[in-house]
Amino acid sequence: MPSARHSANRLSPRGFPRLMPTGASLTTAWLLALAAGSIQPALAQQAPTLPQDAPTDANGEAPSTGGDIVVTGSRIRSPNATSVSAITTVSGQEILNRGATRIEDLINTLPQAYADQGGGNRGGTVGASGTATINLRNLGNQRTLVLIDGRRLMQGDPARSAAQAADINNVPAALVDRIDVVTGGASAVYGSDAIAGVVNFVLKKNFDGFQADAQAGLFTHDNRNPIASVARAAGQPVISGQTIDGGQQSVSLTFGKNFDEGRGNVTAFASYRQIAGVGTADRDFSTCNLAAGAAGYSCSLSSTTYPAQFQLTNPTTGAVRGSYTLDSTTGNTLRTYRTSDGFSNGPTYDAQAPDKRINADIFAHYKISDAVEVYGQFMFMRDEADIRISPTGVFTVAEKINCNNPYLSASQVNLICTSVGLTPAQSATVNVSFRDALAGSRHDYTNHTSYQGVLGLRGDFASNWHYDAYAQYGRTEYDSTTINEISLAKFANALQAVNVGGQIVCASAATNPSCVPINLFAVNGITDSARAYVENTVHRTGYTQEFIASGSVSGNLGFGSPLASHPIGVAIGAEYRDEKLNFQPDSFYSSKDVAGNSGGEFPAMGSFNVKEVYGEVRVPLIEARPFFHSLSAEGGIRYSNYSTAGDTIAFKAGAEWSPVRDLRLRGSFQRAVRAPNLTELFGPQRGTTASITDPCEGTAPKATAAQCALSGVSAVQYRNIAPAAGQQSGARVGGNPDLKPEVAYTKSFGAELTPRFLRGVTIGVDYFDIKVKKLISTVAPSIILNQCIATGVACDLIVRNPATGSLVNSGYVVTTYVNAGYLQTSGIDFTATASQQLGDIFGGHLGRVDLNFGGTRTEKYAVQVLPGAPVYRCDGYFGTTCGQPIPHWRHRLLVNWTSPQGGFSVGGTWRYIGPTKNDKSSSATYLTGTYFAYDARLGATSYFDLTAAVNVGKRFTLRGGVNNLLDRDPPLTASAASTGQTSNGAFFAGMYDSLGRYVFAGVTARF
Repeated sequence: MPSARHSANRLSPRGFPRLMPTGASLTTAWLLALAAGSIQPALAQQAPTLPQDAPTDANGEAPSTGGDIVVTGSRIRSPNATSVSAITTVSGQEILNRGATRIEDLINTLPQAYADQGGGNRGGTVGASGTATINLRNLGNQRTLVLIDGRRLMQGDPARSAAQAADINNVPAALVDRIDVVTGGASAVYGSDAIAGVVNFVLKKNFDGFQADAQAGLFTHDNRNPIASVARAAGQPVISGQTIDGGQQSVSLTFGKNFDEGRGNVTAFASYRQIAGVGTADRDFSTCNLAAGAAGYSCSLSSTTYPAQFQLTNPTTGAVRGSYTLDSTTGNTLRTYRTSDGFSNGPTYDAQAPDKRINADIFAHYKISDAVEVYGQFMFMRDEADIRISPTGVFTVAEKINCNNPYLSASQVNLICTSVGLTPAQSATVNVSFRDALAGSRHDYTNHTSYQGVLGLRGDFASNWHYDAYAQYGRTEYDSTTINEISLAKFANALQAVNVGGQIVCASAATNPSCVPINLFAVNGITDSARAYVENTVHRTGYTQEFIASGSVSGNLGFGSPLASHPIGVAIGAEYRDEKLNFQPDSFYSSKDVAGNSGGEFPAMGSFNVKEVYGEVRVPLIEARPFFHSLSAEGGIRYSNYSTAGDTIAFKAGAEWSPVRDLRLRGSFQRAVRAPNLTELFGPQRGTTASITDPCEGTAPKATAAQCALSGVSAVQYRNIAPAAGQQSGARVGGNPDLKPEVAYTKSFGAELTPRFLRGVTIGVDYFDIKVKKLISTVAPSIILNQCIATGVACDLIVRNPATGSLVNSGYVVTTYVNAGYLQTSGIDFTATASQQLGDIFGGHLGRVDLNFGGTRTEKYAVQVLPGAPVYRCDGYFGTTCGQPIPHWRHRLLVNWTSPQGGFSVGGTWRYIGPTKNDKSSSATYLTGTYFAYDARLGATSYFDLTAAVNVGKRFTLRGGVNNLLDRDPPLTASAASTGQTSNGAFFAGMYDSLGRYVFAGVTARF
């Protein structure tokens, strides 16, 4: 099998021309050398003169002449604007300081954010998509709204339901002024999807000058994890010692020009990013997917293997009578199959997918007068990812093997055919499990090309009023080409070999002359020509599209409370949004002729539109009075009419009270909504199979007649439903055009302290509670059936054979997307920031220390899969049901020191992820199960990062750093596999650093 090691240049032949050296080492070495040679003379330099860019509010506008601004979470313009919801702000400088070429890596360090789609995801049907998405509070990326300058970013992928969210690969990282993160419902302000919260990327404006940024980094890791002994015991090759790989490099150019005495500005931005792949075989802890047993961890091996496994069947009953594989000592006889004959998928994936990306953007605005400013932007992004997936296989498919097959040895003919009475003229039915290991891993070359354009007018009128109207169009085009797949039809043809005139050909050669027979029955019997015949390259294409027309007016009424000096502020607006999806798999997918995806993929098309009106009001009630430095209330409402989901109403109500200037108390209650997305609505419905134990089958059913009647069993059918006898029941999967919107209720209240006696210190504590009802989800068919039998809930999802009552033949359970139970999370966020000139404490010129702390205590994460079903809790757990860890406590602490002249800074970060328990250790229904003590817990994990920056003259800044300084491995478990898109074999990627120590260096040049 080809090596799992990677080249940074391993990408689709349709990739871009090489814009920079493909290896990271040359660039990284140059940057590190430049930094090392320049630090000493730079220490005495003053802070550089930056290209000019003005501060901006949440909508990307400079403050008005009256000082009015807009904060994320509101559309009201006010000179003293604050938010009733806690806002976490990440500066654009931190993106540079962390050496982040992927913004999702920075977002995931926030305690409110959980890992989601990104470059560290493993390939597969629920794995990497080539997109990058955000998942606040672990409520799912579809419940986090992403904005750029207060405007919605379109969805990024039409193919995978797990990636039906905004792709932040579109964000121009070097232009980010700050990132505002508001957790909790915000639908009344921004519309659907803002259930878990909003992430607003606020870009720099009025950039004047030229700036070039270059950055490179790589991973260094010492492979010495004791878990490697498990792989060695399974006969798997394991890497050891030091590795240097996974280079990441990016270059960006920004040019901006103010003109006409500052009335207008044009800013252009272009960037290129390249990331080299790192295979799971390149880390000793990811060589094996782990299995847990009484004797300890073992390497989890797939029964779809190479050489193939053959399950021989009884020609009369169809029952399996034995499992066999090739005997390597003879080369052409069969022996009993052993578990150790299985195939290890562990080393065949990517821990970091190779990726290339180009961004090109242009932003412009021109103020004709105070009343009219024209603005516009155009953003382009193309991302090319090489998603590596384990070698494909024929996964236990019943195949016909003709008994006169010339590839069969005499002993094989006897075992497969003669011993059960089959003649040379007959065929045996054999369940074949064959891994195409000779072809190596599949590669899914996935490309996303995105365009987004905005054109708008804004301005001031009537002294205290501001308007903003714009049209926005966005489109993401998707194409995927997967190589090294197998055609099931061709494979079946190739197995039917016959001898014609001394030449072995396919039995179908007369009508199918291109067929090449395949020999699975001898060691090294498969020829290159046979592989070339059965292997396929398959394709998928599609797009998502979004159009928005929006207009709003904000200002103040000119009057207010007699006890307050500021007037009542209001904002009203209307918005129209139209979304489309189109997904087109090729005929191999739609005919279920792809071995690695035998369930098939089918075309999906759909669209919806929504018309909305909204309003907000903020009322200062009392100001500058004893015990009332300020007291204000606010409210908002949004009415939406969906062409698919009907009418919805979202609202918010909140208040702030500052008894003194040092203390601010805040609270809010919000009703948020999320309309079903296009995949949830229009994903093609199809029949499939499911493993279900029907309590109503047989002559002595486990359920009563009354209970079975709830699930559709008639009195005549009761006690007369034939047992399934090993057959799988039917299930219907796909989208559901009858879905209703989710409804979430969010409560938050907290306090912010800025004591005057501790200048520069701010401390915040905020409680949150988010409950999502009518949860749009899929539910396991066994849960649906059992819940119907026990409580009478969800019985409309069970469709029995009208004649027999069976769920096997023409019966099925509906497992499409449905409005199911609820999801609820609650906890407390803690924040603290401080900035202190050390000279004020110790005297002299000692520079400044800045501190930024954010921590989250998750008190509750509760799930109810269906109304009336038992509720289970995932706070403090991880595992096969709960998925990625939800620790009770997470935090990050940033400390930075800046020299007195501002020309040099050094900082450190402590990231902490609290311990979690295996969800099988819970006593809750749907969680409890068998586990082993050694696999019961993921311990607390701390990571330490260092960074430094230095100015060289007035035009250059050098920076460098190390993330995961101590090269800490991720905690490992056998309960990570198959738990969702952030699982990477034996660990959870994204949540934990999974590649080792990351060393980076960068330079910024300004002219």
